[in-house]
Amino acid sequence: DRLPTMATEYRVSGVAAAKMVMHAAKHAHGEVCGVLLGQAKGGSGGEADGAGASSDPVFVEDAVPLFHKSEGVTSPLLEAALAQVDSYAQARGRKVVGFYQANERNDDRELHFSTKRIADVIREKSTRQACILLMNNEGFTALLSSETRDLPFQLHVRKGGQWVLEASKQLLSEGSVADVVLASISAGRQQHLVDFSEHICDISKDWRNLDLVK
Repeated sequence: DRLPTMATEYRVSGVAAAKMVMHAAKHAHGEVCGVLLGQAKGGSGGEADGAGASSDPVFVEDAVPLFHKSEGVTSPLLEAALAQVDSYAQARGRKVVGFYQANERNDDRELHFSTKRIADVIREKSTRQACILLMNNEGFTALLSSETRDLPFQLHVRKGGQWVLEASKQLLSEGSVADVVLASISAGRQQHLVDFSEHICDISKDWRNLDLVK
C-alpha cells in the first residue's frame, strides 16, 4: 500500500442518502447494509490505497439496500446480490463505489469484518476509491428529529492496508440532501423500500427502488 498524496472528496446525493436512512428507519431495531453506486475515476485493483489512487471526487449517486441482517461474505445470496447490482450499475453508466452499514446498537461504531471484506472486493473489481459509509446512529436520530442537517454517516477509506475513519470534511452532500431525506421519511416512504432480502422472498418486489425518492 502507498500513502495518499491528496484527500479525495466523497459527494453524496439526496437519493443515495435518503435510501440509506430509509433502510435504517424501516429496520430501526436491527442492522442494515447495502451497496453504493456512482462515479469514480480511480481504476480497480488491490495494490494501492483508495484515497491515493485519484484526487478526483467520488460521486455517490444511488444506494441499493441489500440486507437487514448479517450475511457472511461468502454467502451465495450475497454473491448473487453483488453480481446483479454490478450489472444494474453498468447498465446505468455507473459503477459500484462503496458499501454502507448501520449497526443495531447506538454505541456501536465498529465496521463488521464482513463489511471490510466486501469493500475489499469492491476495490478489487470496481474502483480503488471505494469507501464505506457507517451510519452514525446518534446523528441519524438527530437528523430525523430536525436537530441537525448534517449527514449521519462516517466515511471510511483504505489507508496503510486497513480501513480507517476519514475527516468529516471529505464527506459532502450534493444539494439539499437533508430536505430530500426528511421529505421521504415524513411521507412514510421507508415502508415501501425493498431490500434484496425482501426481493428474494417475493421477486415481485423491486430492490432497485426506482421511484421511491421524489
